[in-house]
Amino acid sequence: MSKSFGRHLRDIRKNNSTYSQQDMADMLNISRSTYTYYETGKSEPGQEKLRKLCDILNVDFNTLLGYADESVSVMVASDEQNNHEAFGSLSASEEQIILAYRSMNSEEKEYIGKQITKIIKG
Repeated sequence: MSKSFGRHLRDIRKNNSTYSQQDMADMLNISRSTYTYYETGKSEPGQEKLRKLCDILNVDFNTLLGYADESVSVMVASDEQNNHEAFGSLSASEEQIILAYRSMNSEEKEYIGKQITKIIKG
């Protein structure tokens, strides 16, 4: 994140809500100056504050982070040949799943991995 995130956050706040910076700070339980730092790029919100910002502004992570209109290219492993043979794009919900996974601790990741394996194997 950077100043561009801050500008984007400010634009979303102004275009999607009637909230002032003080309103946002109050809802996030932070000082107004801390929130102002978010919008000016001097500081970055942590993951929990990002989630709260999404809730307050009624947007998803991709929109908040400025990726809503971009496709993310990734290698997709072939299920049958076990090699990388195709490129694909992640949907917004797939990106949200990845963001959630990255926020998990190692035990949670292991559990999710086992659940996915069970589902795939039927």
